[in-house]
Amino acid sequence: MAKKSSSSKQKNAARNADELGELLGLTPSETALMKYKAKISSIAVKAMVESELSVNEIVERSGVARSKVSAVKNGATVSVSVDLLLKIIAATGTRLTIRAA
Repeated sequence: MAKKSSSSKQKNAARNADELGELLGLTPSETALMKYKAKISSIAVKAMVESELSVNEIVERSGVARSKVSAVKNGATVSVSVDLLLKIIAATGTRLTIRAA
């Protein structure tokens, strides 16, 4: 059996979100949405930690399922929509100011 040379393997690496979007074949608007959601996700995690509220308290205040709140707290936000992230942020008492760039 012939060995494939390591030079024949293509290695792709992204150094930032724009490069990741390009590697994934995303349109510029899809890449922008990915970056927006990542930022909102990190704000939600930070708000949860800083609020010192329990997951159950956030569930009660936000109306978001416990599984989704726990996922956000653990940084697993792939299956969590932006609207749920915003509900979680609001439940912590964190206020957001949104500006268009």
